[in-house]
Amino acid sequence: MREEKVISALIGLVGACNNNPKTAATDSVVIKALAVPVLCQKLDEEILSGIIDEIYAEKNIVAPDCASCASPCGNTSDYDMNRIYGAEAEIRDIKLRLLSKCQYLAAYVYRSKDSVEKLQIDNTYFYKILSCISYDIEKEQLLGLLDETEAIEQGINSVL
Repeated sequence: MREEKVISALIGLVGACNNNPKTAATDSVVIKALAVPVLCQKLDEEILSGIIDEIYAEKNIVAPDCASCASPCGNTSDYDMNRIYGAEAEIRDIKLRLLSKCQYLAAYVYRSKDSVEKLQIDNTYFYKILSCISYDIEKEQLLGLLDETEAIEQGINSVL
């Protein structure tokens, strides 16, 4: 599914940002890539391809040498979504809930003309969630992230 390819590529971009400085555009690319699948009623191949192209272009700016690296470390590689789907049912469900909530929160930010600060979301939140989804971490840690996400949602709902 092409929507999964967006998340897969996005996790690669987030991985690139773990070892390289973001650009002025990186946060916008991440938020848009997360938000568009939620906001577009008709998500077609052209839209998805455009988002994926933006992610790869940004990743190549953030980590220009990774594309031609002779011995890739894997930090900037696209994420294999089968790792989520193949996880224990409870872990898979928590990760998918986190991803869904992350996308909806990004949609709030993307649509909002208010600053991210007013909405009480730090852009690093999106990076943290995407990174944690890609790691094999304990259920308790994932549940802690889910609690944090729900607190952010409540904060947004009180502002809106």
